[in-house]
Amino acid sequence: MLKQHVQASVPLGVSGTSTRLLEDYKLEEMLRSPHRFIRPEPEITQASQLLWRHRVQYAVSHAVNAFYSMDPEVRKEVPVQYMLEKWWPKKTTGFESVLHYWEVKNKIIDELSRIIRTNEDLQHPSILFEQWKTEIPSLSMELSMIFHAAWQPEGWDSLLIQKYMVVYDPNVVEAFQHMASVFCYEAFGTLPGMIEVYCLLEGRKVRFMPGRQSLARSMDYIHLIRDSVPQAEDVESDQFSARDKARIHEEADRRRSELETKKTWLM
Repeated sequence: MLKQHVQASVPLGVSGTSTRLLEDYKLEEMLRSPHRFIRPEPEITQASQLLWRHRVQYAVSHAVNAFYSMDPEVRKEVPVQYMLEKWWPKKTTGFESVLHYWEVKNKIIDELSRIIRTNEDLQHPSILFEQWKTEIPSLSMELSMIFHAAWQPEGWDSLLIQKYMVVYDPNVVEAFQHMASVFCYEAFGTLPGMIEVYCLLEGRKVRFMPGRQSLARSMDYIHLIRDSVPQAEDVESDQFSARDKARIHEEADRRRSELETKKTWLM
């Protein structure tokens, strides 16, 4: 029922007025490694640091998508490791070493298997690795997000939002929490019941329960970011400069420190 409301609510076209667009994956990359933005390293070094994480995230995303696309009864008979093998990097290129390659793989398999077991009561996802875009009229902008998995558990009138991250990053986790809260409120007419972020290599789950007070903080956060992220017309390409990336990180950190005492994170 909620998904039908979602499909009817999310605007599929682009409005005639000029609005700013905030895309979650671009913001995540800007927030993930701020030390490189402030003190840029050689491109070869950056590529080697990023390659393995991107490749593993690609495999995890496809594996989770394929696994939860199956009927619940079928999922009980198929180990998630089988799905992961289909997309896992076949070569160790980009990893720190062969040992690192296997350590990451084994940890991801163990953690995904554990998560699958704890989520056995979740039957059919309402959203599964789909990209959505909605307008935020009060901020004169559009927000685009890729939801890894969203569920409406039995008895809930709101969504359980889940994100699967290879490596924990507090800036990315916070940004996702704010963006998901604002997106759901604007597109679906209600806040998520709960937001869960799984950080696979650390075996960590960050859980957040949005409320009216946190929504106000999330809107402030999105407003701040909106005015900081360069738009396509502001740059010659879709690549952000080191100055832009440093500014995003510094402003996000400042905003988080101001609100630190008011947060209600549940770990």
